[in-house]
Amino acid sequence: MSNSIGGGIYSILADLVGFQTVTGHTEEVDVCFQYILTFLEKHDLQVVHLTSQGFPSIVATTHATKTPKVLLQAHIDVVPAKAQAFTMSETAGKLHGRGVFDMKFAVACYLQLIHELKADLQQYDFGIMLTSDEEIGGENGVKYVLDEGYGAEVCILPDGGNDWHIETTCNAVWIARVTADGRSAHGSRPWEGQNAINSLVEGLGEIQTMFGELKPYKNSITISNIQGGRAVNQVPDEATAVLDMRFTSDQEYARYHTAITNMMAERGLQLETVAQVKARNVNLDQPAVASFLTIAEQVTGSPITKTHSFGATDACYFANHDITTIVIRPTGGKHHSDDEWIAKDELQQFYKVLKTYITEFTKIPA
Repeated sequence: MSNSIGGGIYSILADLVGFQTVTGHTEEVDVCFQYILTFLEKHDLQVVHLTSQGFPSIVATTHATKTPKVLLQAHIDVVPAKAQAFTMSETAGKLHGRGVFDMKFAVACYLQLIHELKADLQQYDFGIMLTSDEEIGGENGVKYVLDEGYGAEVCILPDGGNDWHIETTCNAVWIARVTADGRSAHGSRPWEGQNAINSLVEGLGEIQTMFGELKPYKNSITISNIQGGRAVNQVPDEATAVLDMRFTSDQEYARYHTAITNMMAERGLQLETVAQVKARNVNLDQPAVASFLTIAEQVTGSPITKTHSFGATDACYFANHDITTIVIRPTGGKHHSDDEWIAKDELQQFYKVLKTYITEFTKIPA
């Protein structure tokens, strides 16, 4: 499946792109993981295969431990694309294909690192965690694996921090389902029923008012799903909505959680938390982080600057376990689109940063 773009990382990446690992496509995900397992089995690693709700994950460590010093994390699942997107190509110094940037380039770097360190792997304390459900939330991937007791002092997760900007802050997330109950009646006699949709809409309007105008670097709300009614001539007796709420800090989340919970109770609406993750703050002065940034600045020749993430990645689950996570990646773009790409030269730079960091920071003293 490899093409002529080059050997090493490029060859591995071309192979990985060729697997159509759209989230939930079990057979293709399994074939891709078998490719990875075959690669890992050639080296002296402790490999564990985990599965949750049909979603497989792999953890491979240089020693028999659940908590290596550093974990290299990535997901192999991708969003749907046209068939031609699963063949990697190159134009003007850019590699194109589904997953080259989000985020199979990282998997290729990890496997190349294992290959180059194969004779000396026991001298280092690190591991690789690969999952297959990040694009739909990560609950059966990273969250499951961490809840099973795996962890690290620091995790490298290059699924954000574009153009060599390290993510130092990330919003807290609260996904909630609101349900309104009513009483059904014939659509021609609405006074005999109680319209659940009306009750739901009124409650949603009050919640939106709490958030005010939606702007960057502010708390935000998105009504991402709404359902109600079973027939065109019937007063609906139930209606539900899903809310995607983001907060600038855990304190803001706590304040809104209390206010919204109280308001829902007053209106007789049911509130269910679907998912909640902490805000993420990374201290750049931590030795594990400072060391990585120093190496990255030396390799790229430019200072590494900070950035804030409005969205969320699997890094949020590491935050919930108080594991420092370095989220940064080279230049690329158009992920989730038809023209996803990554800069070929900067892919090599990222690999150099990664290899230098692992060999310096995870070296076991003699």
